[in-house]
Amino acid sequence: MRVFLLGGVAGPILFVLVVIFAASMRPDYSHIHHFISDLGATGSPNAAIMNYVGFLPAGLLVASFGLALPGAFPRTPLVLACAALVVLFGLGVATSGVVSCDPGCPREAGSTENAIHNRIAPAAFVCLIAAAGIFGARFRTLSPWRGLALYSAASAFLGVLLLAALASTLETRHLTGMWQRLLLLVLFSWCAVVSLNAYRSSGPSNSGAPSA
Repeated sequence: MRVFLLGGVAGPILFVLVVIFAASMRPDYSHIHHFISDLGATGSPNAAIMNYVGFLPAGLLVASFGLALPGAFPRTPLVLACAALVVLFGLGVATSGVVSCDPGCPREAGSTENAIHNRIAPAAFVCLIAAAGIFGARFRTLSPWRGLALYSAASAFLGVLLLAALASTLETRHLTGMWQRLLLLVLFSWCAVVSLNAYRSSGPSNSGAPSA
């Protein structure tokens, strides 16, 4: 299970690389204004690449990171709840590749699949923001992890601000892609940092999970 902790690094890296590649094949695509999901929209060019090489495996890798997290900490209900939130985020990313939005990812009109997709994404973001915030509070009580307490709390705070900024553009779609990418940068970076620290701390030379 320890190797699954690295899913918090591998998932985000894979996702970013696939987004860059898929967007490079769409001359009309804007990283500044378009949702990432638009790269995998139903019927759009090369949607399968974004969905089944990007969203699905990257989401499952992050979910595996969440499943492995309790092994790096004392197994308290709070830790288990936070790990579950990380898993839900990963599953939300994976599901977003299976249940695609319509072209342009319309907010109101569209297919049933589009409506489901539009509900999954914000819920997934909220799950990971909450996990970062709660883990930040938990890190304060674990001496080997106290250095990440402020970082985790700041990540959660920035996540809330960026999610609000993203939501404010849903009508105009002006700078929507920029806010979404900044939000993912903050959240994916948090996953990677916690992933690497958890992997190192749970190694044989560190005698298991950090102690309180």
